[in-house]
Amino acid sequence: MSGHDSKYFSTRKNGEIPELKEALNSQYKDKRKDAVKKVIAAMTVGQDGSSLFTDVVNCMQTENLELKKLVFLYLINYAKSQPDLAILAVNTFVKEQQIGK
Repeated sequence: MSGHDSKYFSTRKNGEIPELKEALNSQYKDKRKDAVKKVIAAMTVGQDGSSLFTDVVNCMQTENLELKKLVFLYLINYAKSQPDLAILAVNTFVKEQQIGK
């Protein structure tokens, strides 16, 4: 991780979940990617990001490989607590890959 990524580890503010939800559903790839990074950073310091599961997983529908990898990091963390949703997310990704071939 480079030095400029430390901004993702700043302490959470009140109302950040709705802001993250909005950013995760943005039409702009960079905004979605930053939001996923913030969610993952929060997870690494023990904060619960499970309420954003569907929003994060929806970010997987992109051509951007970095964003897909970030979503997989998130999925790995929450697959145990939300196995049914994780299976659906993985199945969607597998189908997407098969169609792309």
